[in-house]
Amino acid sequence: RRCVCVLFLFSVIVTAVVGVTHYSVPEEMEEGSVVANLATDLGLDVKTLKERKMRVDVVGNKKYLDINKETGELFILERIDRELLCPLKTTTHCFIRLDATIENPVRMFNIEVEITDINDNAPHFRRGTMHLDISESSSVGERFSL
Repeated sequence: RRCVCVLFLFSVIVTAVVGVTHYSVPEEMEEGSVVANLATDLGLDVKTLKERKMRVDVVGNKKYLDINKETGELFILERIDRELLCPLKTTTHCFIRLDATIENPVRMFNIEVEITDINDNAPHFRRGTMHLDISESSSVGERFSL
């Protein structure tokens, strides 16, 4: 009995981990840009998407992405600003999590879209170039003003 419970729990965890479809897109992509073809990637028949009422639901965020029910393509609804979506500077990864659902029979797919930084907030300096004289005897980790 204990073995059955452990096996069931293990299968649920494996399904949860393996069952995520992952994509990566740069921030600030144009509205209407195609991220991926969900129908192809999930092994679904494009011709049945509309009648099976395929939809994409956002988990916890504003709806930046949607699906074209004619083609199965996941596309950008609104420009995504990574700094607004994931405002913490310590965050190395920024994700939008989605659930794609179809009916007859009901199936649900977990999707993660990683938003990569395009360095649209590059630093600006008063002068284009600066000349620094740094001594060979400078300590490791020493700081210099720019």
